[in-house]
Amino acid sequence: MRWAYSAKLLSHVFVLIVLLPVIGCSQGYDSTLMTPDIDAAGMRHGNYLTPLGCLLFSPLTYFEDNGGYNVATYYKGKEISSVGVPYSDIQKQIVFEFQRNGSLKYWLKKDYIVPAIDTMANSRGEKYTTHNIRHSSQLRLRKIYDLGKWQANFADSTLTIDFGENDLGLLPLKGKYTRLGAGSIAFRQTTSFDSLTNGKMEPYARNVNTYFESY
Repeated sequence: MRWAYSAKLLSHVFVLIVLLPVIGCSQGYDSTLMTPDIDAAGMRHGNYLTPLGCLLFSPLTYFEDNGGYNVATYYKGKEISSVGVPYSDIQKQIVFEFQRNGSLKYWLKKDYIVPAIDTMANSRGEKYTTHNIRHSSQLRLRKIYDLGKWQANFADSTLTIDFGENDLGLLPLKGKYTRLGAGSIAFRQTTSFDSLTNGKMEPYARNVNTYFESY
């Protein structure tokens, strides 16, 4: 059986090896995680992941290729500034995993005993990069945090990622996903504030746009 996902998995630069537990089984599927892909003739071609299936698909990290997140400020509905903010050291390190029961596990890239990303050489001596994406139950880690929790409302796309009490300085992330796929999330946090403009306090809005990818 082939699987059709609601969004294409973001691949790594070289070689991506996905080793994930099977979400369904050969005799059927979990309707909370997948919906059948049926064409106009009634033929089934696989399954699409539901929003819940996308969240549970793989562990996630901040999208490395961006190097940071975007902060855009709006006044009267018009964007007046847009700047890139580099990731903090902890954002570069964190990997988190949504659990089906609403809990959240997370760990640091430096705590992989067996690296997720490695450089290897073929028989001709040519080097290539492999990226093994596995769930926490399949990983060897020096330390894993398991006191986090998450909550999503798929009707309005709101998502809260709460890392719980931790010694890493991680605060809860509350916002909405603007794109959700297998191994990728575009996440937006919106805040409102007033600022003095031409001698008058005026309302402004600020969007923090962050992207997460499989790791």
